[in-house]
Amino acid sequence: MSPLAQALTAAAESVLASWSHRYERSGKRGPGARPARHHAAIIRGLLESLVVAAADGPAGLAPGAGAARDLEKAAVFAGANWAADGATGFEIAAVVAALRDAVLEHADLESATTLAELFDWLGVLALDAYASAGRRAVAEQAAEQLEAGTPVLLVTPEIPAVLLVGAPTAAALDGILARAMLLVVRVGAPTLLLDVSGLADPASRPVSEAMARLFEHRRMGKVELAVIGAPTAVTQAWRRGAESHQVATAWFERFDDAFAHAARRAGIALGRRS
Repeated sequence: MSPLAQALTAAAESVLASWSHRYERSGKRGPGARPARHHAAIIRGLLESLVVAAADGPAGLAPGAGAARDLEKAAVFAGANWAADGATGFEIAAVVAALRDAVLEHADLESATTLAELFDWLGVLALDAYASAGRRAVAEQAAEQLEAGTPVLLVTPEIPAVLLVGAPTAAALDGILARAMLLVVRVGAPTLLLDVSGLADPASRPVSEAMARLFEHRRMGKVELAVIGAPTAVTQAWRRGAESHQVATAWFERFDDAFAHAARRAGIALGRRS
């Protein structure tokens, strides 16, 4: 075990105390930062991984070195955890900088420069994971809201309709269309209205794949699908998919025309007010 690893092992509690002191007094924390005890478990794990990386000397502390792999993974995990926990980027920077300074108190001259570079790298990894996890969380929340908020309704007691909007994910589309099929089965509808004019990109892969799965649904052989607002290129591709599964389709530019068609098929007489 290298002198640095031995020193950090022997002085682990001292390093953690120094980190806590430095973090609490850091000007980088920003408003609303949590106290040091909130981050103590993650910092203890990072310190343990650092001791393992330092076991064979400064060479193992270089960014990307095999010995530092677990330490880098720990930094990535910490960043993602901080994102889920509601930390700020300022808070993360303060945590990493305080740990760096606490560790450098026990480093020899041979290791100091390498350690400083390593902690710069760990800070980058943690912040990148933090940002990536935040983006994923926002995307997942948007997908959940889109799935829950997409109108799947009965225009009349006999005519179900789906009004797709935005850019739903494949999972959201499957959930939306599953709700639509439940309505079809529940009311025994002869026609399902599917308005795709509100989609950001009807030709996108998630939409195309969801439509293919819809055509494969065993119930679709007994229902006509009336599609509204589909671009010509999409219409041709979806028509071929429907025909290959013997699904009847009708194509419309306007919702009111599609509704009138579905009403006739359901035996509903429509009249105009004078």
